[in-house]
Amino acid sequence: MKMTNYTLVNLVNALEAYRNKKLPQKISYAITRNVMLATSEYQIYEAQLNKIMEEHSDKMVKGKDGKLIINEIGIPEVEKAVKQEYLNAIADLLNIEIDVDIYTIDESVFDYEDSNKYDVLSPNEIIELQSILCVKKNDSI
Repeated sequence: MKMTNYTLVNLVNALEAYRNKKLPQKISYAITRNVMLATSEYQIYEAQLNKIMEEHSDKMVKGKDGKLIINEIGIPEVEKAVKQEYLNAIADLLNIEIDVDIYTIDESVFDYEDSNKYDVLSPNEIIELQSILCVKKNDSI
């Protein structure tokens, strides 16, 4: 499936949130398998992000306590003179299109009897997992 690094980061973060939940085996397997399938691409993304950060490490802004100032999207702030170049490099990295295999399951797997055997998922969590893990009959990957 074609996706950007931005989508990959969101996908991995979303799936990681469910990895430790007790869910039916088919759902749990699909989550784990997709995290593993995405891991190599994610590691490449992280390596490139670290490279960008290293290139700008001498321009990173520190607070009075000597710690890096982290902005609202979780990246260290840099001096104004290089800020646009820094943000452009990160945006370019996030917008790179990659091809990731996604293991899918049928939506019917989510129709299971809970009977206190599994962790409860909210409707929003079910919708999120289905949007990642399930392919509708008319969809193509």
